[in-house]
Amino acid sequence: MTAAIDVARAMRPATRRGERHFRDGLRFRHDAQGWSDDARRAWTLRRLREVVREAARTTPFYRERLQRIGFDAGRDFDFDDFARLPVLERSDVHRDVDGMLSPEVAPQGRRRDGTGGSTGVPLVYYSGPRERGWRLSGQEHFMRRLGVPRGVSTAFLWGHHLDARERTEWRERVRDALTNRRWYDCFRLEPEVLLAYHEEMARTRPACLVAYASALDSLASVLLERGMAADYPQHRIVTGAEKLWPQQRARIERAFPVPVHERYGSREVGLIGMQVATGESPAFEVDWANLLVEPDRDGGEADILVTKLNADAMPMLRYRIGDVGRFPSGSRPGHPALQLTEVHGRILDRLHLPNGRWLHGVGIAHLMKDFPLREFQIRQAADYSIEVVLVPNTGYEPSHGDAILAVLQLNLPGLPMHLTIANEIPRSGANKWRPVLSHVAAAAHPTPSSPVP
Repeated sequence: MTAAIDVARAMRPATRRGERHFRDGLRFRHDAQGWSDDARRAWTLRRLREVVREAARTTPFYRERLQRIGFDAGRDFDFDDFARLPVLERSDVHRDVDGMLSPEVAPQGRRRDGTGGSTGVPLVYYSGPRERGWRLSGQEHFMRRLGVPRGVSTAFLWGHHLDARERTEWRERVRDALTNRRWYDCFRLEPEVLLAYHEEMARTRPACLVAYASALDSLASVLLERGMAADYPQHRIVTGAEKLWPQQRARIERAFPVPVHERYGSREVGLIGMQVATGESPAFEVDWANLLVEPDRDGGEADILVTKLNADAMPMLRYRIGDVGRFPSGSRPGHPALQLTEVHGRILDRLHLPNGRWLHGVGIAHLMKDFPLREFQIRQAADYSIEVVLVPNTGYEPSHGDAILAVLQLNLPGLPMHLTIANEIPRSGANKWRPVLSHVAAAAHPTPSSPVP
Protein backbone atom coordinates (compact mmCIF):
# COMPACT_ATOMS: atom_id res chain seq x y z
CA MET A 1 0.00 0.00 0.00
CA THR A 2 1.53 3.33 -1.00
CA ALA A 3 1.69 6.39 1.23
CA ALA A 4 -0.65 8.28 -1.13
CA ILE A 5 -3.30 5.57 -0.87
CA ASP A 6 -2.90 5.52 2.90
CA VAL A 7 -3.56 9.24 3.09
CA ALA A 8 -6.61 9.11 0.86
CA ARG A 9 -8.21 6.17 2.65
CA ALA A 10 -7.46 7.58 6.09
CA MET A 11 -9.04 11.00 5.62
CA ARG A 12 -12.11 11.80 7.66
CA PRO A 13 -15.31 12.59 5.72
CA ALA A 14 -14.94 16.37 6.12
CA THR A 15 -11.39 16.10 4.78
CA ARG A 16 -12.13 13.56 2.05
CA ARG A 17 -13.85 16.30 0.07
CA GLY A 18 -10.46 18.00 0.03
CA GLU A 19 -8.66 14.93 -1.34
CA ARG A 20 -8.53 16.37 -4.87
CA HIS A 21 -7.00 19.57 -3.47
CA PHE A 22 -4.53 17.49 -1.46
CA ARG A 23 -3.33 15.81 -4.64
CA ASP A 24 -3.27 19.10 -6.54
CA GLY A 25 -1.15 20.68 -3.81
CA LEU A 26 1.31 17.80 -3.74
CA ARG A 27 1.65 17.81 -7.52
CA PHE A 28 2.14 21.56 -7.71
CA ARG A 29 4.87 21.61 -5.05
CA HIS A 30 6.67 18.74 -6.72
CA ASP A 31 6.59 20.46 -10.11
CA ALA A 32 7.65 23.83 -8.64
CA GLN A 33 10.52 22.42 -6.62
CA GLY A 34 13.11 23.63 -9.12
CA TRP A 35 11.64 27.09 -9.71
CA SER A 36 13.78 30.14 -9.12
CA ASP A 37 12.86 32.61 -6.37
CA ASP A 38 11.72 35.10 -9.02
CA ALA A 39 9.40 32.51 -10.56
CA ARG A 40 7.94 31.69 -7.16
CA ARG A 41 7.28 35.36 -6.40
CA ALA A 42 5.70 35.90 -9.82
CA TRP A 43 3.34 32.95 -9.27
CA THR A 44 2.54 34.23 -5.77
CA LEU A 45 1.57 37.65 -7.12
CA ARG A 46 -0.77 36.13 -9.70
CA ARG A 47 -2.37 33.93 -7.07
CA LEU A 48 -2.57 36.80 -4.59
CA ARG A 49 -4.53 38.94 -7.04
CA GLU A 50 -7.06 36.12 -7.41
CA VAL A 51 -7.34 35.70 -3.64
CA VAL A 52 -7.87 39.42 -2.92
CA ARG A 53 -10.43 39.77 -5.71
CA GLU A 54 -12.34 36.74 -4.48
CA ALA A 55 -12.32 38.04 -0.90
CA ALA A 56 -13.64 41.45 -2.03
CA ARG A 57 -16.32 39.85 -4.18
CA THR A 58 -17.64 37.28 -1.72
CA THR A 59 -17.21 38.65 1.83
CA PRO A 60 -18.77 41.78 3.36
CA PHE A 61 -15.78 42.15 5.68
CA TYR A 62 -13.16 42.54 2.94
CA ARG A 63 -15.44 44.39 0.55
CA GLU A 64 -15.95 47.12 3.15
CA ARG A 65 -12.31 47.03 4.33
CA LEU A 66 -10.94 47.57 0.83
CA GLN A 67 -13.50 50.24 0.01
CA ARG A 68 -12.53 52.20 3.12
CA ILE A 69 -8.93 52.58 1.93
CA GLY A 70 -9.82 53.02 -1.75
CA PHE A 71 -8.15 49.78 -2.80
CA ASP A 72 -9.22 48.56 -6.25
CA ALA A 73 -8.89 44.77 -6.15
CA GLY A 74 -9.76 44.57 -9.85
CA ARG A 75 -6.57 46.18 -11.09
CA ASP A 76 -3.21 44.41 -11.35
CA PHE A 77 -1.77 45.59 -8.06
CA ASP A 78 1.78 44.73 -6.94
CA PHE A 79 3.25 43.70 -3.59
CA ASP A 80 3.82 47.31 -2.52
CA ASP A 81 0.14 48.03 -3.17
CA PHE A 82 -0.79 44.94 -1.17
CA ALA A 83 1.18 46.30 1.80
CA ARG A 84 -1.41 49.10 2.04
CA LEU A 85 -4.05 46.66 3.26
CA PRO A 86 -4.66 46.91 7.00
CA VAL A 87 -3.17 44.16 9.13
CA LEU A 88 -5.78 41.63 10.24
CA GLU A 89 -5.75 41.40 14.03
CA ARG A 90 -7.33 38.70 16.16
CA SER A 91 -9.69 41.33 17.53
CA ASP A 92 -10.96 41.94 13.95
CA VAL A 93 -11.78 38.26 13.59
CA HIS A 94 -13.51 38.21 16.98
CA ARG A 95 -15.70 41.16 16.00
CA ASP A 96 -16.85 39.96 12.58
CA VAL A 97 -16.09 36.30 11.91
CA ASP A 98 -19.47 35.91 10.19
CA GLY A 99 -18.65 38.75 7.80
CA MET A 100 -15.44 36.97 6.81
CA LEU A 101 -17.19 33.78 5.68
CA SER A 102 -17.43 33.18 1.96
CA PRO A 103 -20.76 31.88 0.59
CA GLU A 104 -18.75 29.99 -2.05
CA VAL A 105 -18.40 27.18 0.52
CA ALA A 106 -21.72 25.85 1.79
CA PRO A 107 -22.16 25.65 5.57
CA GLN A 108 -21.89 21.87 5.52
CA GLY A 109 -18.52 22.18 3.75
CA ARG A 110 -17.04 24.47 6.39
CA ARG A 111 -15.17 23.12 9.36
CA ARG A 112 -15.34 25.20 12.54
CA ASP A 113 -12.27 25.06 14.70
CA GLY A 114 -10.51 27.05 17.38
CA THR A 115 -6.95 27.80 18.32
CA GLY A 116 -5.52 26.50 21.56
CA GLY A 117 -5.04 30.05 22.79
CA SER A 118 -1.26 29.76 23.17
CA THR A 119 -1.05 33.52 22.76
CA GLY A 120 -3.71 33.93 25.43
CA VAL A 121 -6.38 34.83 22.85
CA PRO A 122 -8.44 31.84 21.64
CA LEU A 123 -9.74 32.24 18.11
CA VAL A 124 -12.61 30.65 16.17
CA TYR A 125 -12.03 30.17 12.44
CA TYR A 126 -13.43 28.15 9.52
CA SER A 127 -11.77 26.18 6.74
CA GLY A 128 -13.05 24.67 3.51
CA PRO A 129 -12.03 21.66 1.38
CA ARG A 130 -9.43 23.51 -0.70
CA GLU A 131 -7.68 24.98 2.33
CA ARG A 132 -7.64 21.65 4.15
CA GLY A 133 -6.26 19.83 1.12
CA TRP A 134 -3.48 22.35 0.49
CA ARG A 135 -2.59 22.45 4.17
CA LEU A 136 -2.25 18.67 4.45
CA SER A 137 -0.30 18.43 1.21
CA GLY A 138 2.16 21.04 2.49
CA GLN A 139 2.91 18.92 5.54
CA GLU A 140 3.27 15.81 3.41
CA HIS A 141 5.51 17.60 0.90
CA PHE A 142 8.05 18.56 3.54
CA MET A 143 7.97 15.15 5.22
CA ARG A 144 8.59 13.47 1.87
CA ARG A 145 11.60 15.72 1.36
CA LEU A 146 12.93 14.46 4.69
CA GLY A 147 12.43 10.89 3.52
CA VAL A 148 9.59 10.09 5.94
CA PRO A 149 6.33 10.23 3.94
CA ARG A 150 2.97 9.36 5.41
CA GLY A 151 2.82 5.62 5.90
CA VAL A 152 6.29 5.07 7.38
CA SER A 153 6.27 4.15 11.06
CA THR A 154 5.98 7.35 13.09
CA ALA A 155 5.84 7.90 16.85
CA PHE A 156 4.14 11.06 18.15
CA LEU A 157 5.18 12.40 21.54
CA TRP A 158 2.24 14.73 21.43
CA GLY A 159 -0.68 16.03 23.48
CA HIS A 160 -3.32 14.04 21.65
CA HIS A 161 -5.34 13.09 24.74
CA LEU A 162 -6.51 16.70 25.06
CA ASP A 163 -8.44 16.11 21.86
CA ALA A 164 -9.88 12.88 23.20
CA ARG A 165 -13.22 13.35 21.50
CA GLU A 166 -11.50 13.20 18.09
CA ARG A 167 -9.00 10.47 18.90
CA THR A 168 -11.62 8.08 20.27
CA GLU A 169 -13.59 8.12 17.02
CA TRP A 170 -13.17 4.92 15.08
CA ARG A 171 -12.10 6.85 12.01
CA GLU A 172 -9.15 8.28 13.94
CA ARG A 173 -8.12 4.84 15.11
CA VAL A 174 -8.39 3.46 11.59
CA ARG A 175 -6.43 6.38 10.19
CA ASP A 176 -3.67 5.84 12.76
CA ALA A 177 -3.48 2.16 11.82
CA LEU A 178 -3.44 2.86 8.08
CA THR A 179 -0.78 5.53 8.38
CA ASN A 180 1.39 3.50 10.79
CA ARG A 181 1.29 6.02 13.65
CA ARG A 182 1.53 5.55 17.40
CA TRP A 183 0.79 8.23 20.00
CA TYR A 184 2.52 8.89 23.32
CA ASP A 185 0.87 11.41 25.65
CA CYS A 186 3.37 14.25 26.08
CA PHE A 187 1.61 15.94 28.99
CA ARG A 188 1.53 12.98 31.36
CA LEU A 189 5.26 13.14 31.94
CA GLU A 190 7.42 11.92 34.80
CA PRO A 191 10.68 9.95 34.63
CA GLU A 192 8.99 6.56 34.97
CA VAL A 193 6.55 7.33 32.15
CA LEU A 194 9.31 8.69 29.90
CA LEU A 195 11.41 5.59 30.51
CA ALA A 196 8.43 3.40 29.62
CA TYR A 197 7.99 5.35 26.38
CA HIS A 198 11.71 4.91 25.70
CA GLU A 199 11.53 1.17 26.20
CA GLU A 200 8.59 0.81 23.84
CA MET A 201 10.13 2.98 21.12
CA ALA A 202 13.44 1.14 21.49
CA ARG A 203 11.51 -2.06 20.83
CA THR A 204 9.47 -0.76 17.86
CA ARG A 205 12.17 1.56 16.42
CA PRO A 206 9.97 4.00 14.47
CA ALA A 207 11.36 5.61 11.34
CA CYS A 208 10.34 9.09 12.50
CA LEU A 209 9.66 10.75 15.86
CA VAL A 210 7.42 13.85 15.93
CA ALA A 211 7.31 15.63 19.27
CA TYR A 212 6.65 18.73 21.30
CA ALA A 213 10.06 20.32 21.74
CA SER A 214 9.97 20.47 25.54
CA ALA A 215 8.57 16.95 25.87
CA LEU A 216 11.34 15.50 23.71
CA ASP A 217 13.89 17.53 25.67
CA SER A 218 12.51 16.01 28.88
CA LEU A 219 12.93 12.52 27.42
CA ALA A 220 16.47 13.35 26.28
CA SER A 221 17.33 14.72 29.73
CA VAL A 222 16.02 11.60 31.48
CA LEU A 223 18.17 9.42 29.21
CA LEU A 224 21.30 11.53 29.51
CA GLU A 225 21.02 11.76 33.32
CA ARG A 226 21.08 7.95 33.41
CA GLY A 227 23.94 7.58 30.96
CA MET A 228 21.57 6.21 28.32
CA ALA A 229 21.10 6.93 24.62
CA ALA A 230 18.39 6.00 22.13
CA ASP A 231 18.89 3.97 18.96
CA TYR A 232 15.65 5.32 17.46
CA PRO A 233 14.21 6.82 15.36
CA GLN A 234 15.83 5.37 12.31
CA HIS A 235 15.64 8.45 10.08
CA ARG A 236 14.32 11.80 11.38
CA ILE A 237 13.13 13.80 14.38
CA VAL A 238 10.64 16.63 13.84
CA THR A 239 9.65 19.04 16.62
CA GLY A 240 6.72 21.40 16.64
CA ALA A 241 3.97 23.13 18.70
CA GLU A 242 6.52 25.26 20.57
CA LYS A 243 9.93 26.81 20.07
CA LEU A 244 12.95 24.50 20.01
CA TRP A 245 15.72 26.31 21.86
CA PRO A 246 19.43 25.72 21.08
CA GLN A 247 20.13 24.06 24.43
CA GLN A 248 17.18 21.71 23.86
CA ARG A 249 18.44 20.84 20.37
CA ALA A 250 21.89 20.08 21.78
CA ARG A 251 20.52 17.71 24.43
CA ILE A 252 18.20 15.97 22.00
CA GLU A 253 20.94 15.41 19.44
CA ARG A 254 23.22 13.98 22.15
CA ALA A 255 20.54 11.52 23.22
CA PHE A 256 19.21 10.51 19.79
CA PRO A 257 21.00 9.23 16.68
CA VAL A 258 19.48 11.49 13.98
CA PRO A 259 19.23 15.25 13.32
CA VAL A 260 16.35 17.40 14.53
CA HIS A 261 14.13 19.37 12.14
CA GLU A 262 11.95 22.10 13.63
CA ARG A 263 8.67 22.97 11.99
CA TYR A 264 6.69 26.12 12.59
CA GLY A 265 3.01 26.84 12.17
CA SER A 266 -0.22 27.56 13.96
CA ARG A 267 -3.62 25.96 14.19
CA GLU A 268 -5.43 28.70 12.27
CA VAL A 269 -3.07 28.82 9.26
CA GLY A 270 -1.37 25.42 9.33
CA LEU A 271 2.27 24.75 8.53
CA ILE A 272 4.19 27.98 7.88
CA GLY A 273 7.72 26.69 7.45
CA MET A 274 10.10 23.86 8.21
CA GLN A 275 13.82 23.32 8.60
CA VAL A 276 14.78 20.92 5.85
CA ALA A 277 18.53 21.43 6.12
CA THR A 278 20.39 20.39 9.27
CA GLY A 279 22.96 22.22 11.35
CA GLU A 280 23.17 24.57 14.30
CA SER A 281 20.48 27.04 13.16
CA PRO A 282 19.04 26.20 9.73
CA ALA A 283 16.50 28.54 8.16
CA PHE A 284 12.82 27.69 7.84
CA GLU A 285 11.64 27.13 4.27
CA VAL A 286 8.25 28.78 3.95
CA ASP A 287 5.34 26.85 2.45
CA TRP A 288 4.99 29.60 -0.17
CA ALA A 289 2.53 27.59 -2.28
CA ASN A 290 -0.06 27.90 0.49
CA LEU A 291 0.88 31.02 2.45
CA LEU A 292 2.31 34.44 1.75
CA VAL A 293 4.53 35.24 4.74
CA GLU A 294 5.78 38.81 5.24
CA PRO A 295 7.21 41.10 7.94
CA ASP A 296 5.05 43.86 9.36
CA ARG A 297 7.95 46.31 9.07
CA ASP A 298 11.33 46.68 7.41
CA GLY A 299 14.34 45.26 9.17
CA GLY A 300 15.57 41.90 10.37
CA GLU A 301 13.14 41.19 13.20
CA ALA A 302 9.43 41.84 12.78
CA ASP A 303 5.97 40.51 13.55
CA ILE A 304 5.02 37.70 11.19
CA LEU A 305 2.03 38.36 8.91
CA VAL A 306 0.36 35.55 6.96
CA THR A 307 -2.01 35.56 3.99
CA LYS A 308 -3.78 32.33 3.08
CA LEU A 309 -3.56 31.61 -0.65
CA ASN A 310 -6.08 28.74 -0.61
CA ALA A 311 -8.69 29.83 1.93
CA ASP A 312 -12.01 28.99 0.32
CA ALA A 313 -14.29 29.30 3.38
CA MET A 314 -12.74 32.23 5.28
CA PRO A 315 -10.13 34.46 3.64
CA MET A 316 -7.38 35.83 5.85
CA LEU A 317 -5.24 38.65 4.42
CA ARG A 318 -2.18 39.97 6.28
CA TYR A 319 -3.09 38.19 9.51
CA ARG A 320 -0.83 38.88 12.50
CA ILE A 321 0.03 35.40 13.69
CA GLY A 322 1.31 36.45 17.12
CA ASP A 323 5.00 35.62 16.72
CA VAL A 324 8.16 37.56 15.96
CA GLY A 325 10.58 36.23 13.37
CA ARG A 326 13.92 37.15 11.90
CA PHE A 327 13.58 37.73 8.16
CA PRO A 328 16.25 37.59 5.45
CA SER A 329 17.97 40.81 4.46
CA GLY A 330 15.84 42.94 2.14
CA SER A 331 12.49 41.60 3.37
CA ARG A 332 9.72 44.18 3.47
CA PRO A 333 6.00 44.43 4.11
CA GLY A 334 3.70 43.06 1.42
CA HIS A 335 6.45 41.03 -0.27
CA PRO A 336 6.64 37.25 0.22
CA ALA A 337 9.51 35.89 2.26
CA LEU A 338 10.52 32.46 1.00
CA GLN A 339 12.53 31.76 4.15
CA LEU A 340 12.52 32.74 7.81
CA THR A 341 15.99 32.97 9.30
CA GLU A 342 14.59 32.27 12.76
CA VAL A 343 11.30 32.19 14.64
CA HIS A 344 11.08 33.46 18.19
CA GLY A 345 8.25 31.28 19.41
CA ARG A 346 5.77 31.84 22.18
CA ILE A 347 7.26 31.32 25.61
CA LEU A 348 4.86 29.56 27.95
CA ASP A 349 5.63 29.40 31.66
CA ARG A 350 4.96 26.34 33.78
CA LEU A 351 2.68 26.16 36.79
CA HIS A 352 4.53 24.62 39.71
CA LEU A 353 3.50 22.43 42.63
CA PRO A 354 5.43 22.52 45.93
CA ASN A 355 6.56 18.90 45.45
CA GLY A 356 8.60 19.89 42.42
CA ARG A 357 6.10 18.78 39.78
CA TRP A 358 4.89 21.21 37.16
CA LEU A 359 2.12 21.58 34.61
CA HIS A 360 2.99 22.41 31.01
CA GLY A 361 1.79 25.84 29.78
CA VAL A 362 0.80 24.41 26.40
CA GLY A 363 -1.57 22.04 28.17
CA ILE A 364 -3.25 24.94 29.95
CA ALA A 365 -3.80 26.71 26.61
CA HIS A 366 -5.45 23.59 25.19
CA LEU A 367 -7.66 23.12 28.22
CA MET A 368 -9.04 26.65 27.84
CA LYS A 369 -9.75 26.60 24.12
CA ASP A 370 -13.38 25.44 24.30
CA PHE A 371 -14.58 28.10 26.75
CA PRO A 372 -16.16 31.37 25.47
CA LEU A 373 -13.20 33.63 26.29
CA ARG A 374 -11.61 36.52 24.46
CA GLU A 375 -8.41 36.24 26.47
CA PHE A 376 -7.12 34.57 29.59
CA GLN A 377 -4.06 34.47 31.80
CA ILE A 378 -3.11 32.11 34.61
CA ARG A 379 -0.86 33.90 37.10
CA GLN A 380 1.10 32.07 39.78
CA ALA A 381 2.61 34.02 42.66
CA ALA A 382 5.85 33.09 44.42
CA ASP A 383 3.83 31.38 47.18
CA TYR A 384 2.31 29.01 44.54
CA SER A 385 -1.16 30.60 44.71
CA ILE A 386 -3.06 30.95 41.44
CA GLU A 387 -5.06 33.83 39.97
CA VAL A 388 -7.19 32.95 36.95
CA VAL A 389 -7.86 36.09 34.90
CA LEU A 390 -10.61 35.80 32.27
CA VAL A 391 -11.83 38.25 29.63
CA PRO A 392 -15.27 36.85 28.73
CA ASN A 393 -16.60 36.54 25.21
CA THR A 394 -20.23 36.35 24.08
CA GLY A 395 -21.97 33.44 25.74
CA TYR A 396 -19.87 33.42 28.88
CA GLU A 397 -21.72 32.37 32.05
CA PRO A 398 -20.52 32.19 35.67
CA SER A 399 -20.72 28.41 35.36
CA HIS A 400 -17.88 28.55 32.82
CA GLY A 401 -15.64 30.17 35.42
CA ASP A 402 -16.61 27.52 37.96
CA ALA A 403 -15.77 24.78 35.42
CA ILE A 404 -12.38 26.34 34.66
CA LEU A 405 -11.51 26.53 38.37
CA ALA A 406 -12.62 22.92 38.83
CA VAL A 407 -10.33 21.72 36.03
CA LEU A 408 -7.37 23.71 37.33
CA GLN A 409 -7.96 22.53 40.91
CA LEU A 410 -8.00 18.96 39.65
CA ASN A 411 -4.63 19.50 37.98
CA LEU A 412 -3.08 21.67 40.73
CA PRO A 413 -4.39 20.06 43.92
CA GLY A 414 -4.05 22.00 47.14
CA LEU A 415 -3.05 25.34 45.64
CA PRO A 416 -5.02 28.46 46.68
CA MET A 417 -6.89 29.68 43.62
CA HIS A 418 -9.29 32.48 42.73
CA LEU A 419 -10.99 33.91 39.65
CA THR A 420 -10.81 37.48 38.34
CA ILE A 421 -12.93 38.88 35.50
CA ALA A 422 -11.14 41.62 33.53
CA ASN A 423 -11.66 43.76 30.43
CA GLU A 424 -8.21 42.98 28.98
CA ILE A 425 -4.96 41.17 29.70
CA PRO A 426 -1.88 43.42 30.00
CA ARG A 427 0.72 42.76 27.33
CA SER A 428 4.32 41.80 27.94
CA GLY A 429 7.26 44.01 27.06
CA ALA A 430 7.33 42.34 23.64
CA ASN A 431 3.69 43.38 23.12
CA LYS A 432 2.47 39.79 23.42
CA TRP A 433 0.01 38.05 25.68
CA ARG A 434 1.37 35.37 27.96
CA PRO A 435 -1.34 32.89 28.91
CA VAL A 436 0.69 31.39 31.77
CA LEU A 437 2.83 33.55 34.01
CA SER A 438 4.61 32.02 37.03
CA HIS A 439 6.86 33.64 39.62
CA VAL A 440 7.83 30.33 41.21
CA ALA A 441 11.48 29.42 40.71
CA ALA A 442 11.73 25.97 39.17
CA ALA A 443 13.35 23.24 41.22
CA ALA A 444 16.75 21.97 40.15
CA HIS A 445 15.17 18.88 38.59
CA PRO A 446 11.46 19.62 38.16
CA THR A 447 9.15 16.78 37.24
CA PRO A 448 6.46 17.47 34.64
CA SER A 449 2.91 16.67 35.53
CA SER A 450 -0.17 16.38 33.35
CA PRO A 451 -3.35 18.36 32.74
CA VAL A 452 -6.49 16.28 33.10
CA PRO A 453 -9.22 17.43 30.66
